[in-house]
Amino acid sequence: MKAERPKGKIKDKIIYGTCGALLILAMAPLLFAHRREADTQAQILFLGDSIVGQYRDETSIPALVAEMLDVEVANGAFGGTTMSLQNRDYRDAYYWDSFSFSRLTRAIAAQDFGLQQTVRTKDYVTMNFRDIVDELDRLELSSVQTVVISYGMNDYTTGSPIGREDAPEDPYTMEGAMRTGIGYLRQRYPQLRIIFISPTYCWFVNTLGTTNETCETNDYGDGCLEDYVEAQRRVARECGVEFVDLYHDFYPHEQYGDWQLYTNDGIHPNETGRQKIAETLAELLRD
Repeated sequence: MKAERPKGKIKDKIIYGTCGALLILAMAPLLFAHRREADTQAQILFLGDSIVGQYRDETSIPALVAEMLDVEVANGAFGGTTMSLQNRDYRDAYYWDSFSFSRLTRAIAAQDFGLQQTVRTKDYVTMNFRDIVDELDRLELSSVQTVVISYGMNDYTTGSPIGREDAPEDPYTMEGAMRTGIGYLRQRYPQLRIIFISPTYCWFVNTLGTTNETCETNDYGDGCLEDYVEAQRRVARECGVEFVDLYHDFYPHEQYGDWQLYTNDGIHPNETGRQKIAETLAELLRD
């Protein structure tokens, strides 16, 4: 014999379900309106590593450029990141690669930072990554007219492969990641002005001051820093994007102690160095 359902309970479920659906529909416009109101706009977007991203106050390179040009800028640079993907063994399983140039430009093109938002880490270097991702997610990307891209120092110090002739778009090489990232940006934003800035000359300073190692003496696996700079220049020319050489004739380096003129530690620009880089970029961006 088939069991009968109490009619009262069925009626209550219908009422509750209808009310719940109506409540969701009523709140949806408010939720979407909040998302639209939270959108921010910027004419210039900076992407890169800690050369651009280490400082995020009024002395940062993006903030100085904004002041010099009287424009809105967004700083989407993540310290410690690379142009190329790094985990060649586990491929997509490596969370750090989510913030590399090729992965980040893919997210920008798709306007979907879900992958980056899943990353949770207590590493002191990455503590502010979530805030940066949220800033990118709020950014109205169609308002961006120029993207300034600064990578290469970490590709060099990690010994990342510069390129592969048999796989020119392999994102696990610096050249391949650069090509794929440009492709993502161009496909979604064909009118975007794309500017790459090279790494600067650098010194490797230890606490004892007993070394004279520089980017000219140290090869971490695939060449000295100048080799990476020249590779960026070649790919920029090939892809028809702009390239700013901050390596040659930018920082004086006749004496080893010259590292103190424009850097804090031989690599990261101090306030004077950030001012110098910002002025160079502002002059270019005025054109």
